Amino acid sequence: MMMFKLLIVDDELLMRMGIRSMVEWEQQGFCLAGEASNGKEALELARSVQPDLIITDIKMPLMDGLQLIREAQRVVPGCKFVILSYFNEFSYAKEAMQLGAVDYLIKNEITPEGLVQLLERIRQKLLAERASFGKSEPAVSYLESLSYLKENLFKDWISGLLEVNEAIMKAEQLHVRVRSTELRVIKFRLDNFERVRKKYVEKDEKLLRFSILNILEEMIPRKWEKEVVIESSSDYLLIINTVQSESELSEIHHLCRGIQQAMKDFMNVTFSVGVSSIIPSLKCLRTAYREADQALQSRFFWGTGQILIYETPKMNHGSKKRSGLPLEEWKSEFRNALESRKEEKLADTLLEIRRNLVAEEASEREIREFYMGLAEIISTEGFSKCTCRLPQVEMLPYEAVLTAESWDEIHCIVLEYAKQCIATDYPLPERSYADLAADLIHRNYAEEISLISVANQINVNPSYLSRVFKQEKGENFISYLTRVRIERSKSMLENRRYKISEVAEKVGYRNYPYFSKIFKKFVGMSPEEYRG
Repeated sequence: MMMFKLLIVDDELLMRMGIRSMVEWEQQGFCLAGEASNGKEALELARSVQPDLIITDIKMPLMDGLQLIREAQRVVPGCKFVILSYFNEFSYAKEAMQLGAVDYLIKNEITPEGLVQLLERIRQKLLAERASFGKSEPAVSYLESLSYLKENLFKDWISGLLEVNEAIMKAEQLHVRVRSTELRVIKFRLDNFERVRKKYVEKDEKLLRFSILNILEEMIPRKWEKEVVIESSSDYLLIINTVQSESELSEIHHLCRGIQQAMKDFMNVTFSVGVSSIIPSLKCLRTAYREADQALQSRFFWGTGQILIYETPKMNHGSKKRSGLPLEEWKSEFRNALESRKEEKLADTLLEIRRNLVAEEASEREIREFYMGLAEIISTEGFSKCTCRLPQVEMLPYEAVLTAESWDEIHCIVLEYAKQCIATDYPLPERSYADLAADLIHRNYAEEISLISVANQINVNPSYLSRVFKQEKGENFISYLTRVRIERSKSMLENRRYKISEVAEKVGYRNYPYFSKIFKKFVGMSPEEYRG
């Protein structure tokens, strides 16, 4: 079996020890190449051992997990990243996924079975990539091409890894097309990236990138000298020479709108665009990049599919000086509207709260956290008081709030969720969330099941479900699930129709050694001894 190298990064020693001892790494195709307690230490280790996978915490001293991902992608191209986070760190996990992390693990919900399945998915991706790069001449030639060297030059330049003079010298050596005169940086970001990516199988994500790159190259008139850089699968940079004039900004706007239309026509995708101010030379490239990126960040307030110029007013939301937002007062108003069970009052109240947030120039983070609080009120207070059927949704509302790309989208998510709460078309028996979760465990113990997946099915916050489950059942969710599985396996072991390995799989354990270990812990003897 081909072995891949792994690094574990977390500032909590017990967490590193717990993950290290949770599975037999070599059986899963990974060898533990090292551990680190912070991102800076991990980056140095990555330079020397060149890992294939890094499992990292987000919040750490010296260098956090997000910065580690940014830096390590340059040091170890092709390395995969898995994020460790708590429930209240979902916003950071979302940013990590945008940077290229392949998955995340909730710290207090990690199980050996879940970790094994995650490792197998990553191993298959790594094997597929090895096979692809080993056999595909175009892939190899691209890595060695001038385009690839230019791409890395610009990435290192805008990130600050290269000093300006060194970057200018390398740009001359690589015959960069843009001249060191007046220019702009234009950043294109793919809207609804996760939905778009799902349309492409793993091996075709390169096709997505190159299709977008080709459209960008073709759509720009020859009169403009330019370089196009793939920053990530979702972000693309256009560095373009221009000349200050009365019509220049109008021409830039027309160019961006044309590119957006071409992307819509040929690929059925939409882009948001951030445009920097005009800078005097390439020496100011980092400044222009930051301006374009900052303009694009305001997509949250202006909506997707917009062309956002750096000079756009009110770009710096959250800069207004104030003593604090009356969040509890607004939440109380929302509770009253929810209890009134009137859709019109609910919509009016939420709209008025939004107007107040606008007036206070609340930041994106403040807005997301506040709407998460409203979703929590609906889940834990609204649904517990009404008798309507719990709506089936693709994603829990508080997760949807974290991943939504605009304020409009968040507002609609929470309003729709609240409307579902006050609907009374489908009466539901008066049963607690703990009972509903227990029923799902008994019906689905043989499947891949977790606190999060069950909470998703009954539409309740996982943290809340964890608390009420422990209170009502006298044990936590994982313990209850394990006990159900072991009790079922005992009855199956008494029937010699199945092999012991088959019994393990039929009760939800794909890893037989782990099943044997858990069985012995609960029963006091191994499955073989129990069967006699």
